[in-house]
Amino acid sequence: MSMDEPGLTKAVAEALGAQRTAALTELTERVTALRSMTEDAGTTEVLLAPLKGRAAEKWERLARREAEDWVYVRSDDGATVLAVDQASEAGVRDPAAAVVYPELHTRLVSWWLVHAWRSADLLADTLDNLTRWRITSGAVTARALIEEAGALVDEQNAIAEAWRIGKAAAKDSLKRPALVREALAPVLLKAGFGSRMNGSNEQLQATNVLTLVKKLTKATGDDRFPKWYDLLSDAAHPAFGARIAFATPPLVHTSSAVTVRSYARSPMSLADGGSVQVLEPTVALAVADSLISAGTHMLNVLEDGLAIVDDFGLTTSAATLTRRTYWRAFHPTRGSRACPCGRDKWSTCGHRWGNQIPTPCSR
Repeated sequence: MSMDEPGLTKAVAEALGAQRTAALTELTERVTALRSMTEDAGTTEVLLAPLKGRAAEKWERLARREAEDWVYVRSDDGATVLAVDQASEAGVRDPAAAVVYPELHTRLVSWWLVHAWRSADLLADTLDNLTRWRITSGAVTARALIEEAGALVDEQNAIAEAWRIGKAAAKDSLKRPALVREALAPVLLKAGFGSRMNGSNEQLQATNVLTLVKKLTKATGDDRFPKWYDLLSDAAHPAFGARIAFATPPLVHTSSAVTVRSYARSPMSLADGGSVQVLEPTVALAVADSLISAGTHMLNVLEDGLAIVDDFGLTTSAATLTRRTYWRAFHPTRGSRACPCGRDKWSTCGHRWGNQIPTPCSR
């Protein structure tokens, strides 16, 4: 961990302890790898609107007049049209797949990238705040990091379950794409448009942050998250937590008549003869511990999530059905060749209908 101010690195390391410092160093390396992978990535998302009545009639007139290349599917009753442009030759031959799979894959890719970018920013900022002993900012970013980790866990679980159902769908050129979209589209809609702002859609209310903290606690098995979140929330606001961010624990006289608390901008220690005792920085330790626990789990979940995104794209051959380009637009290969997902040979990666979805990596 690098610092601008001479000697501060040692002071921070002593305040946090050797075990935390080692964990933070490892986390820093993983964040650097994530940023390297995603920093220059960009993608295109496609969102299809079901057309009914006059809207469907208008689309048909425009498509004929502009002589554009479209593929489309109609609902069983013929009342709703779902259409997309820029289909490839393979997409023209399989219109239901070309309508459904590239759209869902581009949305999965953008969902993952946004979480990866947010995670990388919050992790890097919290690490930097802690390293520079900016505890006020560290409390704010660590609190946001817990929320982001909880949202990632919640949404990824829902996406994985939806894809598990879709991947198990029986082969049918029309019914399978419809079943996959029926399972995944609502989950992606809430993940992409969920909000708790005034006036937001009642059907797309984002999950309450305290619920996300509970889900993160369950997913990690670390029951300290509610306590960390409470303290960091208090420290992020002009409240008691903010007051003690730069303070020692209270030193109480044996008579209980006097309590002394020392304040300083940097980590503090107490000299007693030839020994030095580091005074526990309560809020800073909450920042460090929540960062290590949430950050490690977050990076693991991102790895598992990308495996699901790639599994969807390669199982459905989504990128072969469209002329649009986007990130992770991999084409299937064959046999013992390296799989485009980069995890193993194609023959062992399991990107085939009816197979299990990728399972979380053991760590």
